[in-house]
Amino acid sequence: MSGLDPFTQQIIRNHLFSTTDEMIQTTVLTAYSPTFAEGFDFSCALFDTVGKMVMQSRGVGVHLGSLVGAMQAVVKRFPEPKPGDVFITNNPYLATHQSDVVVARPMFCEGTHVGYAVNIGHWTDIGGMSAGGCAGTSTHVVQDGLIIPLSRLYSEGVLVEGTRDFILANVRLPEDDWGDLMSQVSATAIAENRIRSLAARYGVAAVIDGMEAAIDYSRARFLAALKDIPDGVYEAEDAIEDDGLTDKTYPIRVKVTKSAEGFLLDFAGTAGQAPTPVNATFTSARAAAYAAIVALVDPTIPVNAGIFDQVEMVAPPRSIVSAEWPAPVYGCTFEMAKRVPETILKAFADVVPERIGAGSHASGNNLAGRAFDPRSGEEVVWYNYYEGGQGATAAGIGNDAVYFWGETSMNQPIEVWEHKYPVLVDRYAIRDGSGGAGRNRGGHGTVHEYRLLADHYLSGLGDRHRIAPWGLAGGAPGTPNRWSIRRDGVTEEVGTVYGLKSPSKFYNLHLPAGDVLIIETGGGGGYGAP
Repeated sequence: MSGLDPFTQQIIRNHLFSTTDEMIQTTVLTAYSPTFAEGFDFSCALFDTVGKMVMQSRGVGVHLGSLVGAMQAVVKRFPEPKPGDVFITNNPYLATHQSDVVVARPMFCEGTHVGYAVNIGHWTDIGGMSAGGCAGTSTHVVQDGLIIPLSRLYSEGVLVEGTRDFILANVRLPEDDWGDLMSQVSATAIAENRIRSLAARYGVAAVIDGMEAAIDYSRARFLAALKDIPDGVYEAEDAIEDDGLTDKTYPIRVKVTKSAEGFLLDFAGTAGQAPTPVNATFTSARAAAYAAIVALVDPTIPVNAGIFDQVEMVAPPRSIVSAEWPAPVYGCTFEMAKRVPETILKAFADVVPERIGAGSHASGNNLAGRAFDPRSGEEVVWYNYYEGGQGATAAGIGNDAVYFWGETSMNQPIEVWEHKYPVLVDRYAIRDGSGGAGRNRGGHGTVHEYRLLADHYLSGLGDRHRIAPWGLAGGAPGTPNRWSIRRDGVTEEVGTVYGLKSPSKFYNLHLPAGDVLIIETGGGGGYGAP
């Protein structure tokens, strides 16, 4: 228990949260790529000295708990950090996928190590077989991108040039990636300064005590809120609809045991790991599970180890939610990060219907393109993920055009795209009628139409193009996602044009200049009989 009075605990807790919020602003204002500066595809957090999360910013859902694995590895690998050290990794078996790069700075106040400031963000390109990632049919983790081993980026304030040079020699956008990396480093430096200002006011011991008190606060609120969820055993099932190489589906089965102490999530019966990147590692699937439990119990509770400690997850080794080397896992943040939490919440649809929504578009609909810009003659790489419809609830219609489970992610403005890439945006609109019918209808998806002004090579990694978002309590399903090409006045689905096994998983398709790429995202399921 903390020795601080409750008033001081609250001041310190608010200071910790505002610190993570300032980390966000620093990242956005200093980043290079639209993925960071416009899309907000990153998260920031503070950890204590033993690797327990103390506070996380409003960020991307799957980042919520994926940093837990990475920080446990940092503490083990570097047990005696020095002031000025900065660590880096993107090992997908420690966090999420290779594009999500983790930057961790040990924070020191008056010579005392008090914790870590951490930023995890999605780089536009991380090397590998596909420009911008999203190679929907990769069959080995090394094809998905460069793997940066847990390393020092700075040693006692001095840049480790070998680490920098190794990274930048293996990516297609070294300037953008370096700029984004420096924005991450800057955010962690800002955090250390803010924690030092807190220590100057209350003392170093109070800062350490306040961090522990923040964890205790979240734990107490979480345990108190559990009483509103009936104890019992609940089950649900969903599926990844194909692997890009075959029509095989991959069921996700979960049995949730809820008690007064917390939750046990058992994924026994879930499909074995797939040959392509629709898998999730245990760490990233557990992060998605944390997101579901937070949403179910009380999303207003500050997220940290006080909640995570009350959630246990077990899964069969080498399954689609606990993939092991060399399984590709690039799609973990796109697909499994949506499918795992929705499956968990679906299990509670009958017992606490007021807290559960119908199925959403539930896919990142991730696409990446490579082209040579005729205006500059230089190679450009773009990457984007697309908002869709959220499922309806007992209380109201589903939200239109949201990054469900993406939280703070935002759309990348048309003006930025047309300036930076050889595309003309012909249309960006709500996909009318895509939400499932019901007493409350599902949210609508969106339509993006890109007229390509140069030849492109396109890679894609999505799902829920065949299996529609499910309705609840008699509500109708939503409309699935769909990707199409308009060529010479004829519009056909991408899979049909190129004779693919999958409509949403492919690599390096050649689209000639003049094609119109059409991305239609799905609508959410309806709630209640229409």
